Amino acid sequence: MMYRHFEPVAVLDWEMVSIGPREIDLGWMIFLHRFFQDLAEQYGLPGMPSFMRLDDVVTTYADATGVVPCLVPWYLVYAAVRHGVVMSRIARRQVHFGEINPPADPDDMIMHRRTIEEMLEGTYWSRV
Repeated sequence: MMYRHFEPVAVLDWEMVSIGPREIDLGWMIFLHRFFQDLAEQYGLPGMPSFMRLDDVVTTYADATGVVPCLVPWYLVYAAVRHGVVMSRIARRQVHFGEINPPADPDDMIMHRRTIEEMLEGTYWSRV
């Protein structure tokens, strides 16, 4: 969001916009926090591990709206895969402009490949 004098004047970053159930936004919000939490931990920083916990977000959302979100774990994987597409496109652009060399395995162009694999295996959330 861009503001002028505390009034919104523009909304940026529309490439992921869609019409869909509320769980898409909840999954995206929770996943992106986890993505940056994993990065923080990777670099030896504490991050905010107790923030945006799945159960906390679902409970808070239900209390605030009266609607209990459903299938949120599925939407978390959906968010991770959507983000993987974005990261892959960024890496392909970096290859195109000579900023990086292409990896031997194209799947390595996804920065959080292992996270997606662990989510699909059902092991990711048990370790965080």
